[in-house]
Amino acid sequence: MRRYHHLVEGILQPEEIDRLQRIFDVVIAQPWFDLNDFNREAFALELITLYRSGVVDFTNLHQLGALTAIASFSRDMPEEERQALNLLYRAS
Repeated sequence: MRRYHHLVEGILQPEEIDRLQRIFDVVIAQPWFDLNDFNREAFALELITLYRSGVVDFTNLHQLGALTAIASFSRDMPEEERQALNLLYRAS
C-alpha cells in the first residue's frame, strides 16, 4: 500500500496508514487474491474508502476489507459466488 501513498497523502495520519497497510498486506497475501497492479490499487482504494466512510475499528475494517477483496479481487471464483459476496458486502 505504500506504493499507493498518493491516494492517502495529506488525508490520513501515519498511524492510520500503518493500520491500513497491515490489513492490505494480509489480504493481498492470501492465495485467492488475484495479484496484479489493477487489483492491488483498486483494493487499496476500497480499503481507504471503507476507512474514510467510518469503518475505523481494526477488526471490522479487516473483515469488511477481506470480504470486499474476496468479492471483487479473487481468482477463479464463479460469477454467481462473486455476485452473492458483493450483495453481502453491500448489505453490511
